[in-house]
Amino acid sequence: MEYLLLLQVPGSTLRRQADVAGLEQRLSVAVRGLGRVEGHDAGSGEMNILILTKNPIEVVERLSEVPEARDLVPKLRAAYRKMDDVDVEILDWEGPHRVRIA
Repeated sequence: MEYLLLLQVPGSTLRRQADVAGLEQRLSVAVRGLGRVEGHDAGSGEMNILILTKNPIEVVERLSEVPEARDLVPKLRAAYRKMDDVDVEILDWEGPHRVRIA
């Protein structure tokens, strides 16, 4: 089963497009075998990185292996959902919470 994982960081954390591209490239290497970085979008003062994976929690745990991401982890918000579902699991570092997007 495939999931869409959304990693959200404050836009002020990654100021330049080159920073975003570099982080995406390093994340692609870090999640190789677990998932695929599908790109990013920005808006409302936030940057979202989209990853397709079968193991969203393992991908988030692997972020600590990416030097550029270590500083982001305290600011990072993560959520995932099955590709064919509207229920979203929010990872808040204390445990997952299920919400329904109407």
